[in-house]
Amino acid sequence: MKAKQLTTLIVCIGIAMAGYSQKTYLKITKSKKANDYEMYPPGTKFELKNEQGYIVFKNSDQPGIIEIDEDYTLYIYPTWKEDADIFELTEGKVEKILADSYSEEDSDDHSIKSNGISANYTVSDSKEREGKKNLEFKLSNGITFIYEDDKYRAYLNEKHNYIRIEGKYLIQSEIGTLKVSFNPNNGVVWWVFEPVKE
Repeated sequence: MKAKQLTTLIVCIGIAMAGYSQKTYLKITKSKKANDYEMYPPGTKFELKNEQGYIVFKNSDQPGIIEIDEDYTLYIYPTWKEDADIFELTEGKVEKILADSYSEEDSDDHSIKSNGISANYTVSDSKEREGKKNLEFKLSNGITFIYEDDKYRAYLNEKHNYIRIEGKYLIQSEIGTLKVSFNPNNGVVWWVFEPVKE
């Protein structure tokens, strides 16, 4: 009888632990202005350092938040580039949020901003592949990315002005670099746009 209770206890603990093994995404709110934030996909490595250079917050699968009320430097190491993104922060907050919290189940239409550029995108069910999703993704600066049944393309302003796509899915254009992560199994989309530095 005790062995059965022990097995049940281990199974319950395993289920509870599985709930906490979810990945977190990174959200940086830079000020109190509307839409003044950046987001990075789950698993992105980062370090938040105080003025003395000590790491006070870094990537993990545990959710958390640091309110910014003094000078901090945030170093982010995206997987799609060799150099770090560096933010000098004096206000706002840095958050690790469970990826499940990000899903917007009420609608397949989304609008979000990155570096002052807004994106509108639609996730739809594939007509060719059962249980899979497709994506139409448009930035306010003219870049469009389309994923349809394992085929993808990107263009700038006009459909015949194609942009080369590297890997999954790094899109470099004359106006900047768009990194899109799209999971056709569940329709989750992550993106960051970095304009060309003048």
